[in-house]
Amino acid sequence: MGKERQWFCELIHLSLAAASNWFKADAAGLAIGLGGRKFLHYAFNNRLETIDETKLNLPEPLLEKISGATLTLKFPETVLLPLNPPLGSAMLSGKSNGKNFLLVFWVGKFQQSNWTESEIKGFEGFGKGLTRIFIPAFPTLIDKNVIRSWLEISTKVDAKVWFEEGLSCLLDLLLFAAGKNDGAIVLTDMAGKPLFGVAKGEYGLKCLNIQNSPLTLNRSFAVRVFSVGNWKCLIAVKVQPQFRSRIFRLMEAETQIISSIVSWLRCSTKLEFSPWIDPLTKLPNKRAFMERLESELNRASRLGYPVSLILADLDEFRTFNEILGREKANQILKEIGSIFRQSVRSYDLVARYGDDEFALILPAASLDNALAVAERLRDKLAGSEILTVKDVKLDLKVSFGLTTAQKVYQKDLSRFLSLADQALSVAKAKGGNRIEVAVSSDFIPSTGVLPPMPSDLWSVLVQYLSHSINNPLNGILGMTQIALMDERLPSNVREALEQVEKSSIRLREFIRYIMNLPPKRIVEELEAFWQRMRAIPSSRGE
Repeated sequence: MGKERQWFCELIHLSLAAASNWFKADAAGLAIGLGGRKFLHYAFNNRLETIDETKLNLPEPLLEKISGATLTLKFPETVLLPLNPPLGSAMLSGKSNGKNFLLVFWVGKFQQSNWTESEIKGFEGFGKGLTRIFIPAFPTLIDKNVIRSWLEISTKVDAKVWFEEGLSCLLDLLLFAAGKNDGAIVLTDMAGKPLFGVAKGEYGLKCLNIQNSPLTLNRSFAVRVFSVGNWKCLIAVKVQPQFRSRIFRLMEAETQIISSIVSWLRCSTKLEFSPWIDPLTKLPNKRAFMERLESELNRASRLGYPVSLILADLDEFRTFNEILGREKANQILKEIGSIFRQSVRSYDLVARYGDDEFALILPAASLDNALAVAERLRDKLAGSEILTVKDVKLDLKVSFGLTTAQKVYQKDLSRFLSLADQALSVAKAKGGNRIEVAVSSDFIPSTGVLPPMPSDLWSVLVQYLSHSINNPLNGILGMTQIALMDERLPSNVREALEQVEKSSIRLREFIRYIMNLPPKRIVEELEAFWQRMRAIPSSRGE
């Protein structure tokens, strides 16, 4: 991940340098959401040609203003942007998924000036291009705080438009760095036939028209070809000799970005091709499920978040089929599929895995999350009104098999899938209508064990930590109580200080309790806590 992060940071540097140049600005910045009002912020100073990485908190009122349209600021409003000296004027735009701010982009000048309509329109277009290339790369740039927002937003985009605008922005950046205006980014099938691409200039346009034959480019071009999914990608740009080595480094970064965009859209957008859709339930079929499972596991292995898998089998459904008839049974299957789809997140996948079997892929979901989903599904089906025959309510029971993984290689895909199948078989063998779990230590990170330590040493450690906390805590409590003696305190301040006092007293009492425990009891409490943290529930029955 370190090398990928280095490539992406270099591409951010290029993006901000290009923005400063195109908008005749003295500085530019890109802030990537960490959740709430917190951002990882990159600020580029065009005069010094330096870039600084900082953490940034933006006020809520500002975020609300830029959620709708580009915002123009003048000093002193610009002091919110971390640059010294402060900017005289700036333009800001942001991308949000409605819950979290994902990206904020700005350019600014040290002197105050009025931005023209043409500049604002161009700024908005460039900012849109940056969202297309950097949002799919989020997990490489930041921690996993916004991973679910990142997964969710891809379910609401037009994949073709997103991809086209992303490639156009990447090509513009490469051409800016190359000092020329001739190049292309083209996706082909494995035989070399162009499927999709963007191009500028004479030779760039020729790249879009190659038909299974190699394109001859002169030595003034830098070229990179790589595989992405079931396609090949060609990047070719004309470049001035002095920029050639940097262009190849940037091509490496763009390779990672393009792969991220393809993976993000491929894993998360809706499947609309008829060969991938079950005609009865309109859910993805087993073929689509297998394709998506492989993609999700590959992405999870690369980015380091868990993927959970649920197999659900309708107990004794064959009996219902015989009693109710095929038509009624099919209607029930459709309604069950709808209940499953409505009960999970937009970026989860629900597929019809077999005749009366469904499969669910839950990205960024731990085993506990998957257990909660299975419980919810079982409760919803048990309370549904879809099985009523002559005013008699029939009970619908479902067995669930669960597993989870964080690192599964392609050769182990079938073994991972078999874990969920084994858990489902156990649930059926125990009478059905229950939830069973099967996991492998090969697929989940090791939690380690409590390090061996004599009980007396544990006691000394606890005493040391208690004193380390208790001494400053007594100081805080003393200052708070002195402040509360002031009768002129505003009511809201007094209320806040009283809460600090209560919390400090409770924490002090807890520390005293810990300090007075015998050494053996301390070890027992630590081991019990450690076991609770490591415990994986084995099953959920009636």
